[in-house]
Amino acid sequence: MSVSALSARTRLKKEKMAAAMGLLYFEQHTFRFENSLVILDIDGTIVPDCGRVASAAVLEKVRELKAQGNEVRLCSNSRRGNYAQRLDAIAAQLHVGVCPVVFRKPSALAISGIDRKGRALVVIGDKDLTDGLLARRVGAQFIKVRRKLDSADRISSRMANLIDAVFGRAAIFLWDSFCATR
Repeated sequence: MSVSALSARTRLKKEKMAAAMGLLYFEQHTFRFENSLVILDIDGTIVPDCGRVASAAVLEKVRELKAQGNEVRLCSNSRRGNYAQRLDAIAAQLHVGVCPVVFRKPSALAISGIDRKGRALVVIGDKDLTDGLLARRVGAQFIKVRRKLDSADRISSRMANLIDAVFGRAAIFLWDSFCATR
């Protein structure tokens, strides 16, 4: 079996597992919140890892969020190549702001300096260990979406996805248990 056939088969298995878990892609969601500050992950959420252009469906979903009075900010942990320029380019395409690029999720500092203006905070992302824990740390609602995969994903991205799949829910459970006892 060729490497590309094997990776396509592996991707299909992962997509079936995500579908069985009931996860939808970002653009498939119906978001029912208004006037919130939305922290939107990039890699795996609105584009595959290292993707540079959002689809028309993603653009439309971001427009819908903004039409509901939400402010949308992109937040990325990527530090590959010209990551800040890539972040700015995707933000310009979507007509949204960005979070500070100095800090990484799940640190609460990743959204430091952003004025919430008393609004509810919503984090949308594909990983429990970064996006989900950030949401818990800042008291936000977390909406987990189905991860966008690409056969060109780096091995480091694939390993991070595997670690999140194995330990993510347990980490969220432990965080919730720890905070509930404090």
